[in-house]
Amino acid sequence: MTLCLDTSDGVAVALLRDGEELAGARSDEARRHVETLTPLITGCLQQAGATAAEITEVAVGTGPAPFTGLRVGLVTARTFAQARGIPALGVSSLEAIAAAAAAPGTEVLVATDARRREVYWGRYRRTETGVQIVAGPGVATATDLAAAHTDLIDAGRVVGAGVRLYPQALATGLDQDAIEEAGATVVDAAMLGRLARERAAAGAEQPTRALYLRNPDIAPPSRRKRAS
Repeated sequence: MTLCLDTSDGVAVALLRDGEELAGARSDEARRHVETLTPLITGCLQQAGATAAEITEVAVGTGPAPFTGLRVGLVTARTFAQARGIPALGVSSLEAIAAAAAAPGTEVLVATDARRREVYWGRYRRTETGVQIVAGPGVATATDLAAAHTDLIDAGRVVGAGVRLYPQALATGLDQDAIEEAGATVVDAAMLGRLARERAAAGAEQPTRALYLRNPDIAPPSRRKRAS
């Protein structure tokens, strides 16, 4: 059984058995990852009628995302996997969004909230077995991102919170209802788990290293220079 976690934007949890979703839960609380994650895992286990002992691997979203929330999911996944002697498999949160949003054979631009009036972004091609990176991931202003990917913007093939936050730049090819739908697209934990399983079966490395793309918002104070 696969435990699937993502804390890149809110908290998403799912349980898979042989790729089939047994249970799933989500909280959009953006600043309560620590308090929310464990109860959601417990609730999914209860919903599935399963125990933690049945979990044989953990799939976790690696971002990009702000430091604090992302770290909660990664530390939880690593700690659980290490304690049980099972693999922890990292998957880009942007790739998980793309896999759920795009039809096979098409490309999609994913733009999520990076704060500081910027977005995390990635351009992906959906295949029959997963997603391929076309460009990115990176961090940019919505205006700069739109200028570099006008084909997908004009075609309305862009999803993620960035669409809702910066519609003037990223949603020129969408009507209001489509903006709301695209802007509400978040990580599907079950899809993230399926990507992890597919890549594990192919022998791909899946490190659980966080993808921050820039320095944390809060940095330790620098040492004061001694007066000479």
